[in-house]
Amino acid sequence: MMPAWRRYLAPAALLLLATPLVVGLVHPDSPAAVLKEGRRLARPPKPPDTGADWVALPGETEDYLKDHFGLRQAMIRAHKDLTKTVLGLGSDAVLLGRDGRMFYLGEEAVRQSAGLVLRDQRAADTVALLRRVCERLSAQGVRFLVAPPPNAATVYQDDLPDWAKKGDRRTEYDLIMQGLKAAGVKTVDLRPVMAAVEPPGAGYYRHDSHWTPRGALAAYNAVVEADSHADWRLAPTSALGPPIVWKGGDLARLLGVQDNVTEKVEPFVLSAAPKQLLTSDPYGDFVLTSEKPGPSIVIVGDSFTGAEFADMVLQHAGKVVWLDHRHCKFDWNALEKFHPDEVWWMTNERFLICDPGARPLAFAPRPR
Repeated sequence: MMPAWRRYLAPAALLLLATPLVVGLVHPDSPAAVLKEGRRLARPPKPPDTGADWVALPGETEDYLKDHFGLRQAMIRAHKDLTKTVLGLGSDAVLLGRDGRMFYLGEEAVRQSAGLVLRDQRAADTVALLRRVCERLSAQGVRFLVAPPPNAATVYQDDLPDWAKKGDRRTEYDLIMQGLKAAGVKTVDLRPVMAAVEPPGAGYYRHDSHWTPRGALAAYNAVVEADSHADWRLAPTSALGPPIVWKGGDLARLLGVQDNVTEKVEPFVLSAAPKQLLTSDPYGDFVLTSEKPGPSIVIVGDSFTGAEFADMVLQHAGKVVWLDHRHCKFDWNALEKFHPDEVWWMTNERFLICDPGARPLAFAPRPR
């Protein structure tokens, strides 16, 4: 005879399987929670009218129940926590979009690109600070321009779930560009530039938050042309090498899959000048010096411009000084020391808004 304890297995299993369905009917997860996974909610199955409808009904019903069963998010979080602990997988900082493209969720980047976070006062304060910087530099005969690299989520809207798409909403990038233009500060809007990079999707890495060498080259060419240096443009054939297999990326690393994803990219083949570090930080402020005459350029930026971008500028400049933006608190003394001919403000979109009350160290606009 069957042991008594085994008689209770079937009812217990049935109860366990039925619990998510019952919870889904009584207290389902919000649609936004499913949308955050980077895909659209399945529609409710339609009443079948034709033979084809009857054939499609089981699949449509299954898809709908997958998106609407109860405790879905709790079980996903439990799975993530277990796999992260045991296998090193999982992250709340990455959104998986269409075809596996990864987007950085940290620092409000995706919400910022969608216009879901709009810090109006801080944007206005940033515009006011950059206007004062421009005035101070102009009084010294130094040219100034602002050219922020956009977030990948700003450029690849079609790869995002519906909740992360901008639609008709204004973004902080919009506010900054419009405010600076009204203040007479020279700007370069890199959003259409990056969206136009060919082949489509090649401007940013798929598994990393940064632009590719081809994307950086497109941005560089747009900036120098807008800055009246059209002769500084570089051709892809001279700046980029044959495609290579590139493994991982910062977003893949956050997910713990850096050894499992690859893509093809064209690496830079430009000669790199040795860096003269200005701080003890190997990734901090630095100077590149050319052996040929040319203007001195200061770039205030972040990791988007802290590598090969400066090498592109050095192909025609005599000196390139790269300064970490430090959320608008970079050291103004560096400008006084190097006396640049031009200053390019190129902080990535997610760093475009200054910290509250921030201004460059030792910066004080001259009295009028």
